[in-house]
Amino acid sequence: MAFTRRSFCWASIAGVAGRHFLQAAEYRPVGWLSEARTAGGVRRRYRADAQILMLSVPVLHCKGVGDGSALWSDSVASNGTTERFLEFTGRSAPEHAAGLNRFGFIQELSRTADRERLESHYFGLMTSSPEESAAEARKALYTDAKEAWFSAIEGHITERSIETVSARFLAPTRTSAAERSQLMEQARQALAAASTRKQDALAAGLPPRTFLHVLADVLSGNGPSRTQYVYNGRLYHFKVEKSPDAKAARAFRELGLIGATATLARISGMLWRDGGKPTEFKLWIEEDNPHPLPLRIEYQPRNYLRLTFEAEA
Repeated sequence: MAFTRRSFCWASIAGVAGRHFLQAAEYRPVGWLSEARTAGGVRRRYRADAQILMLSVPVLHCKGVGDGSALWSDSVASNGTTERFLEFTGRSAPEHAAGLNRFGFIQELSRTADRERLESHYFGLMTSSPEESAAEARKALYTDAKEAWFSAIEGHITERSIETVSARFLAPTRTSAAERSQLMEQARQALAAASTRKQDALAAGLPPRTFLHVLADVLSGNGPSRTQYVYNGRLYHFKVEKSPDAKAARAFRELGLIGATATLARISGMLWRDGGKPTEFKLWIEEDNPHPLPLRIEYQPRNYLRLTFEAEA
């Protein structure tokens, strides 16, 4: 089968996109609590685009090769603590992506009292993507496989302890939101059979923070520009810079995504693990919004690939 320009775009994406769609009370898995917490939240949906770069110059633009959504929900628990639930989902659209099936999401739930975070839960699920190069990723295209390997992870973090469990499982290649609950149930079974890793957070110097909540604090103006968080029992560093973007504001205003007097901020940041290579990203948000879900998400997981999620009207 001819290796088209769009196929080349998705061959490059296949090797890296899947792994990035992700990164005191009785412990219960956040994944199985999430559905009850989505009703009162604010949701934004996205179109996924991709660019192939050569020497930092875009040479190929693939538009509408996937989609995504973000959710932000705040509530008050019966004991007076505040709860915040965050979720990001991304997937490829096989009919527009050379048959490539990639799906993933990350969910986080935090509980806070008197501005002190008591605990955080997170749950992630994504298609396993073992490809390390465009040549290997090309083989993932146009496959007629009915099943695929998925990776699931779950964590519970407090000031004193960290519990993490991860697992891989084989399941039908489902990517639609309607079939997500079936994948989650299979992930639950796989995680239940896996061993939980426990760490002393104080002894290890690991903060009780998770990625989406650190990011949400920054977007809402309540978080530091440089901090740390924990994922999979490991410490990550997080740094951002904020600046106004009048040009982007005009563009989003023309699309009807922000009001006539709204102002826009561009968040430029990076995250990295000790000894690891930084991943850069950019977000555009409406300022003074109590739930500032990004209007655009852009990041570059590899030096030849840039992914963008554009908010839909």
